[in-house]
Amino acid sequence: MAFLYPGFLWALTALAVPVIIHLFQLRRFKRIDFPDIRLLQQVTQQTRSVRRVRHWLVLLARMGALAALVFAFAQPYLPLHGTRTDMASTAVSLFIDDSYSMDGQNAGGRLLDQARQAASDVVMAYKPTDRFQVITGREEPRQQLLLGRDEALDAIGQVEVSAYAPPLSRILGRQAEALSHAEHSAHERFLFTDLQRRVTDVDRWTNDTLLSTVIVPLPLNKVNDLSVDSAWFETPVRRAGHPETLHVRITNHGEDDLENIPLRLTIDDRQRALATFAVKGASSTDTVLHFTQEPPGAHWGAILLNDPPVTFDDRLDIGYTVADRVNVLLIGGALASDDAIAAVFHSDSSYAFTATTPIGLDPSMLERSDLVVINGLSEMPGGLLDALTAFVENGGSLFDAPPTDKGLEDHADLLGHLSAGRITGVDTATISVERIDLDLPFYREVFTELPRNVDLPKVRHRVRWDPRPGSEVLLRLRDGSPFLSMTVEGRGRVYFCAAPLDDRGGNFMRHALFVTTLLRMAESSRSSGALYHIIGKEDLIPLNGIEISDERMPELRGPHGVSVLPELRRMTSGQAIIVHGEDLPPGPYALTLDKDTIGMIALALSRDESDLTAFTPEELRDRLSGLGLTGFSVADTGPAGVSLSSALNDRGSELWKWFVLIALVFLAAEAVLIRTSP
Repeated sequence: MAFLYPGFLWALTALAVPVIIHLFQLRRFKRIDFPDIRLLQQVTQQTRSVRRVRHWLVLLARMGALAALVFAFAQPYLPLHGTRTDMASTAVSLFIDDSYSMDGQNAGGRLLDQARQAASDVVMAYKPTDRFQVITGREEPRQQLLLGRDEALDAIGQVEVSAYAPPLSRILGRQAEALSHAEHSAHERFLFTDLQRRVTDVDRWTNDTLLSTVIVPLPLNKVNDLSVDSAWFETPVRRAGHPETLHVRITNHGEDDLENIPLRLTIDDRQRALATFAVKGASSTDTVLHFTQEPPGAHWGAILLNDPPVTFDDRLDIGYTVADRVNVLLIGGALASDDAIAAVFHSDSSYAFTATTPIGLDPSMLERSDLVVINGLSEMPGGLLDALTAFVENGGSLFDAPPTDKGLEDHADLLGHLSAGRITGVDTATISVERIDLDLPFYREVFTELPRNVDLPKVRHRVRWDPRPGSEVLLRLRDGSPFLSMTVEGRGRVYFCAAPLDDRGGNFMRHALFVTTLLRMAESSRSSGALYHIIGKEDLIPLNGIEISDERMPELRGPHGVSVLPELRRMTSGQAIIVHGEDLPPGPYALTLDKDTIGMIALALSRDESDLTAFTPEELRDRLSGLGLTGFSVADTGPAGVSLSSALNDRGSELWKWFVLIALVFLAAEAVLIRTSP
């Protein structure tokens, strides 16, 4: 016979209580008058003898009832031949789901607390000589080690929720790997999880009849949950003092329609915007927050809503940098149109304009630039082609205007290097621009609507070319051919105008649309980078527009005094830092060099955990049966939490019911003895 909860056997010490009561019990004797004192000695002897026997029988009945109840609570059972109690030693792997959904509750309390208690009960059900693996979603290398009973209990007690939620198929693989290296007679594994559908990938599980697997489901009460899923600015560049539009996507994971839900935005710990939104059940909605941008420098913000009880997804932190000025570099050939380009940017202090020739170009000029304009160059050296290609891939924007006469081959090579399209010929027929596509965001913020008879640029000399599939044609000619297009390459953009920027090419340079187009290119020239990075998924974080020398060590300083020294890595697309999957709290992190803050990075929790849909134990059993996964069994659950008795004893005979019956028999015997006593 074995016990599921042998710790209850310590309660047998309570048997001393009835013994002490019986030993010190004082009875008040009753006086009886006898007509003949000759019978007194015989009656007294007979009465004391009967009472002494009944006295000890009552004591035995009480002790038997108490002992039977203790055995019943210890869950005794008779294991079948070949189960773990018949073997010399067993290696047991226990997975405790520590994802954020385990912070939820059911009638038994917090799910993670139930999982830890159930895992501890499993450990105590095995022999002290057995070994245990305790694994969580963090999948740390140390979790592949087998522990003793006390070490396993300590590891279970230290489990807390985290941002990691790998698929269960991967967890099962790690469990099988750890157990395969264990020198024990038997191997078993347990999974304590809420069975979220997105991680319970049953179709990828493999059956192993030699490795018994018990799944302990911890169902979450049905809740209506809102989550702030993502956020993005409408424009890629942040400029001080300019109005901003921040788009926010929110998902309603419940079934009820919701209205007038408040949403707040704080920037640098100050509330900057407030809005309300409505969202239907089981759907998402986008809303916008409007505010005026902060002064130049690094800033952090938080998008907040109030939606208990699941709160980890109610906050989304963001980090970004406001540019002081946009750097524009003109590489020209001393053409008259160079002065027109310079005039566009000299009139606005928000831009830092520099002009040079291919001969006078310094590589550091490209590194400091956001927008590079190539105007009618008749010759581009190979080094310039390579430098411009790296500039675009690193996140810069390039505007290329071809020459009128010679040198078109070099521009074709540049477009080929950038995979922006191919030039197919030259056309000298006069034609006008047909329309401005306001469906594209490039011109949409500039023009709300255009009259039908609007005067658009005319083209006299142009190249025919085919943009790469997926490119945006910003301006199109009346014959349907592209005049101005934009192609995304790497992290940058390539703009190409089919006509030269001079009078022979047409009047585009003298048209009001020319100024608007150049300013929009500059405004959209270099992205500020991602507003946030997901913990546990994005270890490599690009440093957009930030250059750090190899001799200096950057530092990340985050919430609650967290300090991390990331690895600095130089790539072809620029520099990046690696945080090596650190278990970092969500929030804003200042990227510093010595005492100077050079950038702002926000780390956010994955929103995968917001989808709380899960398998029921019945659904999982049916799925396992349908897939023929006979090596898996599912424990029973009740309103008060999880019951492990059937899961652990499904290969043996339970005896606790018999001990309850024995306790009742002893209690009945006690009652009869007491009632029949004289």
